[in-house]
Amino acid sequence: MGGMYTPQALNHTNPRPYLVLLHVIFLSLYLSHLQPFAVTRLQGWLIIVLATFTLMLLTLPRGQFSKPWFIGALILGDLGVLLATIRDVPSTAPLIICAWVLLLAMASYASSLPQIVILSSLLVIGYGFSLHHHGLLESDATLVLPVLLCLTMVLLTKTRLAQAQIERITETEEQVRNESLSDALTGLPNRVQFLERVSRSVECGRNNQDFHFAVLFIDLDGFKPINDKLGHKAGDAVLRHTAKRLHGCLRKGDIVGRYGGDEFTLLINNVSGPLDAIRVAERVLNKLKEPINVGEQVKVGASIGIALSTNLHERAEDLIRDADGAMYRAKAQGKNRYVISDQSVDTPKSELKERLQRTARSNW
Repeated sequence: MGGMYTPQALNHTNPRPYLVLLHVIFLSLYLSHLQPFAVTRLQGWLIIVLATFTLMLLTLPRGQFSKPWFIGALILGDLGVLLATIRDVPSTAPLIICAWVLLLAMASYASSLPQIVILSSLLVIGYGFSLHHHGLLESDATLVLPVLLCLTMVLLTKTRLAQAQIERITETEEQVRNESLSDALTGLPNRVQFLERVSRSVECGRNNQDFHFAVLFIDLDGFKPINDKLGHKAGDAVLRHTAKRLHGCLRKGDIVGRYGGDEFTLLINNVSGPLDAIRVAERVLNKLKEPINVGEQVKVGASIGIALSTNLHERAEDLIRDADGAMYRAKAQGKNRYVISDQSVDTPKSELKERLQRTARSNW
C-alpha cells in the first residue's frame, strides 16, 4: 500500500490562543512606550497594523494558521513595528528586549523547521541592526545577541526532538494499526483503517487548501452469481485477485481498502481535478475486465462512485456516503461504469445543512 501524504506541521494543537496571547503582550509593550495624547502619525499607523494582525488572529479559520504566508506576515509585520519603534526607544530597553523574545516565541509556531530558521534568523539580524542604529555594537548590549541565538537553537532543537518523537510514535502506531486493522482475506486496510486514512486527508485539506483528494467506492458487478454457483472459496479467490488488481491501479500515495463484502474503496491523494480520479476509475474498469481463473474462467465488473474533496464535508464518513450514493447511480445507469457524486442529487438537503454547520464549527 502506498504511503499517505501528510503535511509537515509540527504544531498539532490549535495555536490560536497562544499566538493571540503573545501578540497582545507585544501590542501592550508597544503601547506602553507611547506618551498619552502625543501619538505621531507613524505611531498611529503602527497601532493600526498591530490591531489588524490581532483581528486576523481572532477571525481567520484555523487552517490558515499553518500557512507559511500567515506566520511569516505576522512575524515580519511585528518586526517592522519593532524596528520602527527603536528609533525612539533604546534597543536595550527592557520592553524592547522582551519584544524580541516574544517574537522568537511566535516564530516557534511556524509549520516547518526551515520556516522557523528563516524567521528566527531575520529576528536576530533585526536585533543586530537595532544595535547598529544606536551605535551600540561595541557595548554590553551585544551580550543579548548570543542569548537570542541560544534561544533560537533551543527552539529548533526542541522542535526537531518533538518531530522525531512524533515520527517514532506514528511509526509504532501505524505498525500496530496495520496488524489489527487489516482485512484478513485480502490484507488490505479494513473499513475502520480506511476511514482513518480518509480522516487524515480531510485534516490535510483543512490545513492546506491546495491539497485535494478523491474517494472511489467500488461495488463488484457479477460477484454474487460466482459466489453462489462456485462456492465461497471461488468467491474469496475473486476478492483476492480483485484486491491485487486494484492495488496495481493506484498511484504513489494512494490507498485501497476493503470496505466489506464485495465492496472496495480507494483514496486518491493529491488530485489536481476530477480527471485524475476519472483516470484511476477507468484504469480500474479496464483491469477488472480481465478474466480470473478460480478453477474456471470468471469475470466481474464494477460500479464506481467518485466523491471529490471539493464536496461539502467535515468528516470522512461524509465523503464515503457521497461516493456510495454515486455508485448506486452508476449501477442504475447500467453498471460497469463510474459516476461522479453530485451532492444536489445524492445528499438530502437536511444533511447538507448539517454538514455546513459542522464545517463552519471546525474552521474556527
